[in-house]
Amino acid sequence: MTSLRERNRNRTLRDIEAAALDLFEQDGYASTTVDQIARRAGVSSATFFRYFGSKEEVLFVNEQDAVDELVALVAAREDREASLAALSEPVAAFAHSYLNDADAETRRATRLVMTTRELESRSMRMRLRWEHAVARQLAEERHRAVSGADVLVANLAIACLTAALWLWRTDQDDIGDTTRKMFAQAMSP
Repeated sequence: MTSLRERNRNRTLRDIEAAALDLFEQDGYASTTVDQIARRAGVSSATFFRYFGSKEEVLFVNEQDAVDELVALVAAREDREASLAALSEPVAAFAHSYLNDADAETRRATRLVMTTRELESRSMRMRLRWEHAVARQLAEERHRAVSGADVLVANLAIACLTAALWLWRTDQDDIGDTTRKMFAQAMSP
């Protein structure tokens, strides 16, 4: 059972996220300040910083959860090969759950991350975390240190995911299908 304190904390977190997303979409990411977000959410700037280290953090709040989910899907795949083809389905399943099965805030945040130049470097760091995590998973399955082949396969798999995210535009698009198409294109001669 969730305590009243935890429910209030979760509500405040959601209020800050919603306020930030509204302002980022309305005024642009670069033009939005933490003070504006805090005011819109009905909290102080100090409260904002208890939840987030920066306005950028609002858009990446579930970053570790995403890494964990991606690795779990890769680890549970049926095709145990360390190949691009073997990663197609788990990465497509991750994309689908990350966006099509996600809440509206996650979809909005992803759209902002994929279309905001000021967030490109942070987005790249997230992509690298995905690549490193997948490469480590592939290496662990073979009981060895991460090899160049693990890094390359992970890099290519995440490139397919990233290409699909770039192409994703509406909530009606199935990002999983788009991801599968990117894998098919990457593997075609």
